[in-house]
Amino acid sequence: MIRALRLAILASSVCLAAATAFGQTSSSVVSTHPALSVDKVKQGARFQAAVVVDITGGYHINSRHPSETYLIPTVLKLDKLQGVTAGLVVYPKGQMKKFTFSEKPLSVYEGRAVLKFAATASPSLAVGSHSIRGKLTVQACNDQACLQPKTIDVEIPFEVVAKDAQANPANGDIFGTAGGKRR
Repeated sequence: MIRALRLAILASSVCLAAATAFGQTSSSVVSTHPALSVDKVKQGARFQAAVVVDITGGYHINSRHPSETYLIPTVLKLDKLQGVTAGLVVYPKGQMKKFTFSEKPLSVYEGRAVLKFAATASPSLAVGSHSIRGKLTVQACNDQACLQPKTIDVEIPFEVVAKDAQANPANGDIFGTAGGKRR
């Protein structure tokens, strides 16, 4: 009898979790937008770029280095762009949070995570519009269930100007930089 009761409670919990998540995917609770450390990129210049990941309240995504091997990490893979050299993506440190479904705290991102990388434009990169593209893999969860993992296309558009043209710092709240160089 007790075993049947436990099984019924477990089945009810799974159904409730599935109903909560029904119709949602990780991409429906995670949005992204690009950011650059400068308003224009000079030919031959180094700059900082980022993908800002906003996570709907009540949800989290696993950090780059999840606490458990079965969890799907957040990963940003950048496509190669002729004339631009991108450095390694720097991920924020995850927050250790305890959830009802896990015996130990998990390393997660909640609210907002900023994934940054340095890049250098070739001196011969054509003046005009360009974009760094990539794919962001995430799995969003709440405290009861995880949604299907999703790979989201990301794009970081930028304008290239001549090396002697004017370029101004941008997004200081994200980069804490002046003109793309660390203070």
